[in-house]
Amino acid sequence: MQVIGELRMGVKLKKVSYSRTPIEYELTPYEILMDDIRSRRYTLRKVDGAIPPSVKKDAHAMILEFIRSRPPLRKASERKLPPPRREATPREKLLASIQVGRQLRPTPYSRRLYHRSRTSLVT
Repeated sequence: MQVIGELRMGVKLKKVSYSRTPIEYELTPYEILMDDIRSRRYTLRKVDGAIPPSVKKDAHAMILEFIRSRPPLRKASERKLPPPRREATPREKLLASIQVGRQLRPTPYSRRLYHRSRTSLVT
C-alpha cells in the first residue's frame, strides 16, 4: 500500500539494466548419461542377470543350516512372563500428589496480617 501511495505522489523508480546474462547450470553426470541414452548416442548391451542354480541352492542350504543350528524355542506354556507393570494414569498421579500434600511455609506478609489482627482484637 505504501509503495502504491508513493507512486501516486510522483516517486520515480530506477531503471534496471539487464546486462548480466542468465546463469547457466551444468548437468550432473547422471543427467548427461540419461540424455545420451535418450538421444540413442550409445547402445546398451543386454546383460544376463540370471543367477546360476548352484549358487541359489548353496544360499538356500546355508540359510536352512543357520536356522537349524539355532536352539529350539520353548513352548509358550513353559515360558513364564513377569507380571505386567501397571503404570498410573495422569489422574491417579494427580490424586496421589494431592493426598501426600505439602507443608505450607508461612510468609512474612501473612505473619504481619496475623499479628495486626490479633492486636486489633485485644484493644
